[in-house]
Amino acid sequence: MHYYKGFIFRIFSSLAVLFAAGNVAAVPSLQIGDADGGVCDSYDATIEDCIVGGQFTATSLEAGAGYLVFSAVPQTTADTFTIAPSGDSGALALVDSGFGAPPFSDRNDLAPHGIFDTYSEVYRLDFDTSGTVFNTQPGNPGDSAPGYIELIDLNLTALTDGLHIDLFRCSSGSVEGGDCNIQQGFDVAPFSHDGSYVPVPAAVWLFGSGLLGLVGIARRKRA
Repeated sequence: MHYYKGFIFRIFSSLAVLFAAGNVAAVPSLQIGDADGGVCDSYDATIEDCIVGGQFTATSLEAGAGYLVFSAVPQTTADTFTIAPSGDSGALALVDSGFGAPPFSDRNDLAPHGIFDTYSEVYRLDFDTSGTVFNTQPGNPGDSAPGYIELIDLNLTALTDGLHIDLFRCSSGSVEGGDCNIQQGFDVAPFSHDGSYVPVPAAVWLFGSGLLGLVGIARRKRA
């Protein structure tokens, strides 16, 4: 009887451990999210990206250095954007840029997933602001884990088309040192938790300015 009680206890203990591990594993190690750090308000299920604005969050389950990648969309060899991203600790340092699949100095580069090869810029950030990290992809209610959250200001001053945003870290080495070692599946935000910045179409701005013009005319007529 004691044997069976012990056996049953071990089964329930194992299930509890698996459940706890599964709850943590449900939150990706790295991900891009909205400025509030919660579930993405605007998520494009076709490209599996969180659509972000001038502010967004980069989250990690581990403290330490990480790298944000901003890539030109559609694919191009030219530098089509001008940004000066900053985080909780100030301006982020530009550590790599070029055409291809970043990091450009390392053979273990990011998977293409329809974005690369293109022009990209890589910026370093430090995950040192602790908090509760939520699964940013819609459809995962209640998935959370302790981690680190960095609020990023894009500080965009010029953009021809769109931006794709990736996040990765080095298991060893660094991008700056040219010896970044990336473990696929762990050191890179999954495809489903990347980000995109989509500029407001020029037509919308024109339509808005047209409305303002009509309002101005109407006011002058009333006057």
